[in-house]
Amino acid sequence: MKPVQEITACVWDYGTFASVADKLAETMERVYYYSPYETEYQDIRDYIRGYGLKRAYKLDEPFDPGVFPSIDLFIFPDIGFGGLQRHLKSLGKAVWGHMGATELELDRDLFLNVLEEVGLPTIHSEKIVGLSALVEHLKDNTDKWIKLNRFRGNMDTWHHIDIQHSQRTLDSLAVILGGAKEKVVFVVQDNIESESEIGYDGWSIDGKFPPHSYQGYEKKNELYLGAVMDDRDLPAEIRLVNERMAPILLSYAYRGWWAAEIRVAKGIPYFIDPTPRMPGQTGEHQLETCVNLADVIWQGANGRMIAPLFEWEYATEATLHYESKTKDSTIVDEWKTLAIPKEVERWCKMYHYSIMDGLYHFGARNTDEVGVVIGMGDSIEGAIEHLSGNIELLKDLPVHANTSGFVDLLKSVKEAEKNGMKFGSGDIPRPESVIKQIA
Repeated sequence: MKPVQEITACVWDYGTFASVADKLAETMERVYYYSPYETEYQDIRDYIRGYGLKRAYKLDEPFDPGVFPSIDLFIFPDIGFGGLQRHLKSLGKAVWGHMGATELELDRDLFLNVLEEVGLPTIHSEKIVGLSALVEHLKDNTDKWIKLNRFRGNMDTWHHIDIQHSQRTLDSLAVILGGAKEKVVFVVQDNIESESEIGYDGWSIDGKFPPHSYQGYEKKNELYLGAVMDDRDLPAEIRLVNERMAPILLSYAYRGWWAAEIRVAKGIPYFIDPTPRMPGQTGEHQLETCVNLADVIWQGANGRMIAPLFEWEYATEATLHYESKTKDSTIVDEWKTLAIPKEVERWCKMYHYSIMDGLYHFGARNTDEVGVVIGMGDSIEGAIEHLSGNIELLKDLPVHANTSGFVDLLKSVKEAEKNGMKFGSGDIPRPESVIKQIA
């Protein structure tokens, strides 16, 4: 097998993980980046993704006979393309990807059935077909979580307090789903009053997991705090979930990133969300923390598990929000640009971007999230301080990060440790002690 420095790879991605291609290109001989853009009427905002990357090459046609034979490895950081991944593998290509396992994330009732199959605890859930049936069900129920199968672009998971508070959301869904509103499948779940919510952030190769990986705490869509943990030291709840899911991942011939969110309530671990892909906003730090990531992926795609080499024990991430130019702070469907200072560029992992004339350009998208900024350290304080310093270097740009949530994250870490869930090897600082760092 070729050494990783001699291989040619292609990262196949929707736009969120272009930074993966650029990072791997530091080690591999050549890395292509392909982001699907083909439609009947092509849109430059789709086509431009990945243009002007620092080290990787944007690719228009991965199956072109002049290019395809030279590609040794295909990398799929995101959902979808399961059949294509299996086909590429059948052609003799090495593939780092989920091999179709993202149906566990997108098909909520399938996931619940899998949990029952492997003997993991499940919370009470109801499968509801059609919006009208959902409305009727919610009229007599309160305090539920509503999830939608497959079409996450149309609806995020939301909390149903009662029918009065949910009515506007339901009315909006009727418009969004249109004539298909009675065809879609909803899953309604009881609320989990948990003492702790913990996460695993690593990868799996044919149902096996690395000897050490990151375990972390997340403030949804805002912040992440992770620590390197030996497999034997991971919280028992994470080890149980990975152990029970291992045969399922093996059945998919799974070789790729794997993350898990687990809520612990009265000592019972509820596996609430599988992420059979690179986890956005909690996984980008691996591009800098894992110094042999390129070899981990190359060897892993060929069925070999090698130990990751992590340079820092702790990692932090903060979502970067682009500041709207409108007075009411609504998200404007317009191009965004950033001149990211070179001294902080390494620590910024941007989404859906291209680089032209030294500027980062972001095609119009209905979100203010343009990427994440990361921080590392051998202590929690050091990682947060590094993150804060990187954010400070961005102070003249129209972006901001909401870092005050680290106070709550540290409270969660301390509460989890009281319940026997270890986090890293160092001391956990008092939550109030980090306020000056994040102010």
